[in-house]
Amino acid sequence: MKRLRIKNNAITLFFGIFVFLIIGCTGKQKSSNSSSESQPHSFTAIKYAKGFRIEHFDGYTRLTILNPWNNWTPYQTYNLYKTNGDKLPSEGTNLKIPLESIVVNTFAYFDFLEQLGQIDKITGITDGFRVYNPNILRRIAKDSIADLGDPFKMNLEKTLALKPNAILTSAYAQRDQYSERLVQAGIPVIYNLEWMENSPLARAEWIKMIAVFFDKEADADRIFDQIEKRYLKVKEKVGGVEKKYSVMAGDNFQGTWYVPGGRSFNACLFRDANLNYYYEDDHNSGSIGLDIETILTQFGKADYWFGCTADSYEELNEKDPKYKLLKSVKDKHVFNNKNRVTPSGGNDFFESAIANPDLILSDFIKAVYPALLPQYHFTYIKPLKTDNAL
Repeated sequence: MKRLRIKNNAITLFFGIFVFLIIGCTGKQKSSNSSSESQPHSFTAIKYAKGFRIEHFDGYTRLTILNPWNNWTPYQTYNLYKTNGDKLPSEGTNLKIPLESIVVNTFAYFDFLEQLGQIDKITGITDGFRVYNPNILRRIAKDSIADLGDPFKMNLEKTLALKPNAILTSAYAQRDQYSERLVQAGIPVIYNLEWMENSPLARAEWIKMIAVFFDKEADADRIFDQIEKRYLKVKEKVGGVEKKYSVMAGDNFQGTWYVPGGRSFNACLFRDANLNYYYEDDHNSGSIGLDIETILTQFGKADYWFGCTADSYEELNEKDPKYKLLKSVKDKHVFNNKNRVTPSGGNDFFESAIANPDLILSDFIKAVYPALLPQYHFTYIKPLKTDNAL
């Protein structure tokens, strides 16, 4: 029986979307050393996310992105100012706010920026053919947003020609050569690590991180408060469920079936939906790679399957007849993440679900306990098409 463990990477997003540390209360709170010029006079409270902190000093705001690969120590620091940048710290990236233009190299932030009313500040994106957001697509069609190509090999000359105030990109353990070239050219790079968080609310709280670059902290606090309330309200729906169903996730990718680790945000979603998950006690925050035989052993009797890549049961059978041995397939309880897609490959699951965790939680609950949400309709997931193949 083969079992592979891998660290968080882009595959984690494939499964589509725990509260670890509470370091404050809602809103901004006073520091105990506000009289000292070397100490912040206030900070933004972060309730769920572990990957960043925001501190307020006289004349500027300091945003620190923390390194999940090194015990959440500082990864990158930004000193953000509005008027006078003469008295800023010598360490970190100094950047005037609010930003007037930004290149976005991570689809997860489209909805954050839209909710903050800043989507018009996007001047460049990557992989335009994979975009779902209608407003982004319209602006691409009008040449208001430039498509810079491959996210890992962006067109550097085209990017520099846009003269953006900053570029938002995902960090993958270390700074890549492309990002270094942008920094050398004088374009600040904002590193995003929300995908390393371990709960849906922690990921959604990164709206506060991007908001600080647009001087929209108060808006972000208000928006996140509403996200949290909606999510917790949906979670309460399954609090009294007597019979808990079991769930499996993911699909076979080039010979390996990747499932969420027990400390991943997807496993957190399963717990919040009151579902039993085989790896719920596992301490891995990334993905776990398994072979099909192990899947049949560990998940053969699972009641529901989320994150399937097929569109129909006939397609499942064509991929591998062994799928017919799964209880979820026999019972026709299989769902993919393709309810909101474009003909060219855009999928809203990989865009707005991060900013709307209450909707993906509602999807799971609707699929398993439909009577609890009688008026709700699926947002991101949908059942596979039925046919006579199985």
